[in-house]
Amino acid sequence: MAFDVRSVRDADEFKAAFFGIAQYFGGAPTEERLQRWIDQLTLERMHAAFSDGAIVGGAGAFTFNMTVPGGDVPTAGVTVVGVYPTHRRRGVLRSLMRAQLDDAQERGEPIAALWASEETIYGRFGYGLASWCGEISLAHEYTSFAQPFEPAGTMRLVGPDEALDALPPVFERIRLDWPGMFSRNRLWWEHKEIDDPEDRRDGAGPKRWVVHERDGAIDGYAVYRHKPGWGEGSTIAELRVIEALGGDAGGAPGSLGVPARDRLEGDGQPLDPAAGAPAVPAPGDASSDAVPPGRLPLDSHR
Repeated sequence: MAFDVRSVRDADEFKAAFFGIAQYFGGAPTEERLQRWIDQLTLERMHAAFSDGAIVGGAGAFTFNMTVPGGDVPTAGVTVVGVYPTHRRRGVLRSLMRAQLDDAQERGEPIAALWASEETIYGRFGYGLASWCGEISLAHEYTSFAQPFEPAGTMRLVGPDEALDALPPVFERIRLDWPGMFSRNRLWWEHKEIDDPEDRRDGAGPKRWVVHERDGAIDGYAVYRHKPGWGEGSTIAELRVIEALGGDAGGAPGSLGVPARDRLEGDGQPLDPAAGAPAVPAPGDASSDAVPPGRLPLDSHR
């Protein structure tokens, strides 16, 4: 069965194409959230599949550069791919993937990359495993420093406005040394990293940004949330690490003191041995985490 596939032309078509995947995750987004998607993704990078004039699936792609061994290349960041349940197993997804990959080639993007919710789907379209990641959930009573750690420099909390200006240069410098990390434009920083709507908190508190400074320059940072809680007469709070980056051991965000927490959590952590294991404080220390060189936990609860 043939399906017509093209880029969407307006917000209504974008919403219908987006619904191809959104319905499986709890329904349509709010108008505000939908507009953030349109702003970042753009209409021209959201493809829709049509059957008898009606949209029955969609596939989008972010535009960014990704670090690869020896370089930094334009990349199609594949996202929000989905087919309506009424039209599954009819070739809709294949039609969408063909149009999307052709578009990426025309744009001069040698790589298309995605985070697959179902990894078995995409091998038929040329995708393969590129990296591994892990999760960490660590009770404070079992923590200790893996290696001797001497903090260097100073740390301070910053607000969202300063974070928006201070964090991107640090991120960009570090990502160029890490294959698989991708660039973030200003809108990405504003919408994904700094904005902090209630619906992204999953019951936790607001984002906190802390920077590490040495010789007057910011060379590392951490972003986290604190989810308070009490049970059986003691804290069951969680410290959710969203992102922590440092250029070297001395420039890592070091030891961050967050009292009244029971557990350190993060996911999306790279398993590359060069990243090291998270070094966390010894029992009795109220500090939450010490970050080794490079990337550390990324929490999906942004």
